[in-house]
Amino acid sequence: MDFVALNFLPNIQCTGVMSLENLDELQWRSPEWVNTFGLRTDNVLEYFSQSPFFDRTSNNQVLKMQNQFTDTNYYNKPYDQLLQDLRKMKGVEFVIAMVREPDFWIIRKQNRLSENETVTISDYYIIGSSVYMAPITHSILSSRFLASVLSLRNASSQLQDLPAFSPSNGHQYLLQTSDSSVPHPYTDSAAQIPDTSANAFSNLLNLSLQNNAIELDSMPSTGINEASWRMEKTEST
Repeated sequence: MDFVALNFLPNIQCTGVMSLENLDELQWRSPEWVNTFGLRTDNVLEYFSQSPFFDRTSNNQVLKMQNQFTDTNYYNKPYDQLLQDLRKMKGVEFVIAMVREPDFWIIRKQNRLSENETVTISDYYIIGSSVYMAPITHSILSSRFLASVLSLRNASSQLQDLPAFSPSNGHQYLLQTSDSSVPHPYTDSAAQIPDTSANAFSNLLNLSLQNNAIELDSMPSTGINEASWRMEKTEST
């Protein structure tokens, strides 16, 4: 989301919708400030202080409030002088971590524990006149892992719809049937069907379909009733 700052005077705090947005999803810039003062390494921190990313309880703001009325030349001091003043203090501060003039700077927010010990909190990019917050590594990895898991889940669902294959049996196609449409052989509806060869074949086929397999080896191809066929075979032997 791109916000254009309409006011670029010092100490103007950004309020309203910008304070409600997630900072890592925010883009901020102030063309009016850049057109008036320009954007250079010696004033890039002052430009950054107008953005909603700036912490107004930081040591930078404390030094600014202490010197803006007592030292008329405060804004023209070199950046090295600001670093020397910040090293004498403890707490949150903003420094320039990288410079690639004329259009790229990295601003680092860090917690100073001592003169030579600091802990990085976050980084911010200034590209041209636009200011961005560097994304958190945890957020990037979480997003990538979530996308990978969703892709694997979709692929697994598609693989389940494919026919099963084994070297011994080849492809096996499972027939999807509804159990409610197939009468159970021991129910009253199945008992009322006359015991003919056609009905016997139909019952056997329905039972086979119910188990998602077609097994016709137990049904003789002569078309006679299976019980009568077995009885005749026993008598002949």
